[in-house]
Amino acid sequence: MGVNEKDERERLALDMKKTALENDSRFWGDIAKRIRKSKDNLVEVNIGKISRFATSDDVVLVPGVVLGSGRIEEPVKVAALYFSKSARSKIEDAGGKAITLRELMGENSKGTKVKIIG
Repeated sequence: MGVNEKDERERLALDMKKTALENDSRFWGDIAKRIRKSKDNLVEVNIGKISRFATSDDVVLVPGVVLGSGRIEEPVKVAALYFSKSARSKIEDAGGKAITLRELMGENSKGTKVKIIG
């Protein structure tokens, strides 16, 4: 893990805390704590797990890494710190979207109707 990657996660966490305060929502503050962990301790979630817990058109947040093991057939929007190439491909092939946490924060500043997996 490069220093730039760690610095970027720290900047993202600070922006999340700011968003939480501005919108009187603890959601982004909680996610900020989760992504501040060392890279070795970030959660890893497979596509198969997302498929089990998400239904069509859900918004899912993974405060870590999405991996490509398993299948997904529903169009789900998934936000995460990182995606493997196969995970991103499977999400998009199912008609879903793979986006960054920063993009989701811009779209949903209160964090409403988001399922956290991981």
